[in-house]
Amino acid sequence: MAGMCFGTTQEPPVRRGRERLRRVLAVAFLATLLAAPVLAEAPRAPTVDPDSVLRITFLDVGQADAVLIQAPGGRTALVDAGRDNIVPLLRRFGVSEIDLLVATHPHADHIGGMAGVIAAFPVRFYMDNGEPHTTQTYRRLLAALDARPEITYLEASPRTLTLGEVEIDVLPLLPRGTADHNDRSVTLLVRFGEFRAFLSGDSEVRQLTHLMNQGAVREVALLKAPHHGSDNGFTREFLNAARPRVVVISVGRNSYGHPRPAALRAYEASGATVFRTDWHGHVSVQGRESGDYDVSFGREVGAVVVFDD
Repeated sequence: MAGMCFGTTQEPPVRRGRERLRRVLAVAFLATLLAAPVLAEAPRAPTVDPDSVLRITFLDVGQADAVLIQAPGGRTALVDAGRDNIVPLLRRFGVSEIDLLVATHPHADHIGGMAGVIAAFPVRFYMDNGEPHTTQTYRRLLAALDARPEITYLEASPRTLTLGEVEIDVLPLLPRGTADHNDRSVTLLVRFGEFRAFLSGDSEVRQLTHLMNQGAVREVALLKAPHHGSDNGFTREFLNAARPRVVVISVGRNSYGHPRPAALRAYEASGATVFRTDWHGHVSVQGRESGDYDVSFGREVGAVVVFDD
């Protein structure tokens, strides 16, 4: 990953495109429903210049997480890899190599597909929270890493990484041995000019409070809902600080009641527009340096809504 560096930069305020999204979202979603027969087709790239936008796609992988980050110029990061094989899906999204692979924490719905990803693609850097697990899924991941000694391991300590023109801040973890796997999820702040996105695995109240106390929560355009929209995956203080314009919940059929009504109410009360992968399929947010952003959704990932303020 050329230009990987450490440090921080001062970040300008996020531009807002929320109101126009609300006005067109209903029409765009209806158009997607009317076009239902094409949803089985392979995803198509949005009609935007890939060299001018940061594209963050929340893959529809059921009750699991897999977030694909494609930076201008072609650099690629993958945060979590779902529960099952996602290699064909990544290839349909144009992935041929991965510069940064992140396992937020070692639960199967986040690392289940990671061994396959490591076997299928060149990977330059791998990061996790440093917490081992006893499951067969975790052991398969370790074996896949052992088979690829050229992959460089990165500790998830506070630092800033560069992905081409994009900067990724690794936010501070709780001390090792003081929290469970969820509350030591690797958490990232992705920055491209004035556009910012907050990505977390299954962070719960304790970790979110820790990040607040560390002053690590900034205003963002995009929030990946922590812990699949669980009612222990948010606090009012966290949402007031983050002020997301768009919230994406990675969720599928489950027995946990995700997303929980309390979380949905909290996201809506914060003024955010909420997308769910179980309803909308793949959700792609294309952020520009100006802070403007587009949102597309569905397996075609073609219902693009443009903001230009």
